[in-house]
Amino acid sequence: MNFDHMALIAQKISFAFEDHFFDEKKRNIFTALFNKYLQPVDPSGAMEPYDALVLLGRQNPAEFALMVKDMKEKGLITD
Repeated sequence: MNFDHMALIAQKISFAFEDHFFDEKKRNIFTALFNKYLQPVDPSGAMEPYDALVLLGRQNPAEFALMVKDMKEKGLITD
């Protein structure tokens, strides 16, 4: 996956998180997945989701792809 494509997916995830923030169920799913996948790149949780997603995509593209797959399966994002 090239950087531009990965960055667009990261943006899509970030926007979806913002769109569903007030849906407690979906927000909790996002939070659980962010904790699972973004912890290695942002252990303090201080980064904005988009920045942490991009960093994950750069440092560990396979883990990024797995996170995207999980989000699609849970209905948080679409293709």
